[in-house]
Amino acid sequence: MIAIVLIAGVNLKAQNQINGNVVENGENGEELLIPGANVYWEGTTTGVATDENGNFSIAEPESYPATIIVSFVGYQQFTKLIDDNSQLHIDLSPSVELEEVKVKGKVNTTRYSTIDSKNMQVLTNKELEKAACCNLSESFETNATVDVSYSDAVSGAKKIKMLGLDGNYMQITQENIPLIRGLSSSYGLNYVPGTWIESIQVIKGAGSVVNGYESFTGQINLEYFKPETADKLYWNMYTNIEQKLENNLAIAKNNGDWSSNLFTHVSYHDKEVDHNEDGFLDTPHLLNINLLKRLVYDGSDVFRGQLYIKGLYEDRVGGQTSDFANPYVVDVHNDMLEIATKTGLRPDEEGRSLGLQTAFRRHNQTAQYGDRIYEGLQESAYLNLIRQTNINEQLFKYGFSYNADRYAEALSDSAFNRVDLVSGLFAEYTYKADEYFALVAGFRADYHNNSKMHYTPRVNLKYNPTDDVAIRLSAGKAFRIANVFVENANFLASSRKIYIAEKLRAEEAWNMGVNLTYCFLINGREGTVNADVYRTNFENQVVVDVEQTGMLSFYNLTGKSFANTMQIDFGYELFDRFDVKLAYKINDAQTTYADGVQKQTPLAPSTRGLINFSYATNFDKWMFDLTSNYVGSSRVPEHSLILSNEDMSSNYSDPFYLYNAQITKKFRKFDVYLGGENLLGYIQDNPILDAGNPSSSVFDASLIYAPVNGRMIYAGLRYKIK
Repeated sequence: MIAIVLIAGVNLKAQNQINGNVVENGENGEELLIPGANVYWEGTTTGVATDENGNFSIAEPESYPATIIVSFVGYQQFTKLIDDNSQLHIDLSPSVELEEVKVKGKVNTTRYSTIDSKNMQVLTNKELEKAACCNLSESFETNATVDVSYSDAVSGAKKIKMLGLDGNYMQITQENIPLIRGLSSSYGLNYVPGTWIESIQVIKGAGSVVNGYESFTGQINLEYFKPETADKLYWNMYTNIEQKLENNLAIAKNNGDWSSNLFTHVSYHDKEVDHNEDGFLDTPHLLNINLLKRLVYDGSDVFRGQLYIKGLYEDRVGGQTSDFANPYVVDVHNDMLEIATKTGLRPDEEGRSLGLQTAFRRHNQTAQYGDRIYEGLQESAYLNLIRQTNINEQLFKYGFSYNADRYAEALSDSAFNRVDLVSGLFAEYTYKADEYFALVAGFRADYHNNSKMHYTPRVNLKYNPTDDVAIRLSAGKAFRIANVFVENANFLASSRKIYIAEKLRAEEAWNMGVNLTYCFLINGREGTVNADVYRTNFENQVVVDVEQTGMLSFYNLTGKSFANTMQIDFGYELFDRFDVKLAYKINDAQTTYADGVQKQTPLAPSTRGLINFSYATNFDKWMFDLTSNYVGSSRVPEHSLILSNEDMSSNYSDPFYLYNAQITKKFRKFDVYLGGENLLGYIQDNPILDAGNPSSSVFDASLIYAPVNGRMIYAGLRYKIK
């Protein structure tokens, strides 16, 4: 058993690291640090960016000699043949010699790559610190790719969307190990504190077949702080005007062969808040205790291993206030234990390596919505074995994966038990003609014990007509097994009768997209334009039908269902330390319902826009951030009470704006921040239908298209020991 644990969970990147720094020699001989420079191995997808001090740490190449390339906008590309893992000191020369203007690198808190074959943006922890970012669901307030909204008006939970579709169609992983799936679909976004996250990789469209079969619209991958890069001690305290308290403490040790992280989190809220005086708590009472321990062994020339142990306990209680003798209660409890491992055999002289990722989870959830009781237990095992080698000096990966999920669910008096066993084989080939062209083609074949064989081809193509432009094409297929109760827990906060019309089949869809990334330099300042178009087309979908008052129906798709998305992002440093970010997105998601009518997917905004301004004084002593989000109209399903609301026109909501701001003052070892969310206090009118009579047949707290909480002022403290 000990041997199994030691070799479990491969990390293909579990290699020795080469360290170095990137600078420019100034006019007086002083060295100017260059943060944000791209460092990568020629002919591979292995690359990193230098940190705020111009330092980098990159995995060793598969074999020596190897060519390392360093590039940064405004500088000549650096190329050097490397024979060993000695530390590197790299001096870049400006592309154009400027007499009075000094080109100086800066850290981009959101990065777009012109190197990676996938359409990926990286949100760094500096980007997350622009807002309160208490947990993963609040990590995208300054990002336009991922949409965040409340799931209902009573639980306090939030949901996300990407490419016009619900977050269930994204693959959400932690360091490429599955994170949110199964019972965690309803509240799992709240289970990852933002202070644990070093970066978030947001990948649009078809991802890698190596990571699984469930990615319809893309992947969100979290990277936690590593022992070698984390602060020895990091403490964050947060509170807001509703008296919610959060405390995060992280400790890192990096001594010898063994290193470790300990992440801790506690959230507590016990104040009754009912600003709109509808008799329901705007924010539920909450107790959340969350722990994560990571152990890393790096004392062998043969392998490197990691062990993750994560535990969670959460109670959230909402519903009517204590003024009611027999209140409508929303009481949700979650407890979860997870053990995951990653171990990698280091590449040999031929560049071959072997790795394994494993995860074991037990998640228990009980939820009460008035008289409706849900009980669920999920027991899961995950294994992903990956082999990496070279074919004609091109990268080739293949392997085997296994997912086992056992669900024991009960809703009121009905039991729903299910076992999902999925065994899969995959292969992925990366072809690079030169540094300007890359093609990644992959194929999976997975056997599910109920829905039988599923074939998943995916391809990503990237071409660089110039150093500053990347054009990407992607296409791929995905499938998943829907968990209809937990994935639609928001609709349980209503009097809707639940009807499952037939045996539900696996969901399958194709995703296709094109992306253009352009990095430019104007007046010595860097800017980025990123534009893309994607379409997701379902072959089968489990339709969630709330089109009739008092009914919640699930059935298989019989017509068309698709989602089209167009988005453009623009970022530029307008003047020293003042950054502007603009984005606009158009969504068109349509589904065919049981009556044969094709309609816009409900509660999904058709357009969204974002403007973000960030300014910092010298040495980042003061930092100012302002974000404006525009949320377009959403279709609201027909409801007998909504139809009588004169503010609704043809069952479409009105567009609205949300404004968030934060001021941060940095001292030597700690930061103090003060901020506000939804500064104009915009809230949805009448978010709970028939709130005065929860036992009525038309009571509904699930038709949410706008904020249910008003202005939120918060403050916090961050303390660090390097």
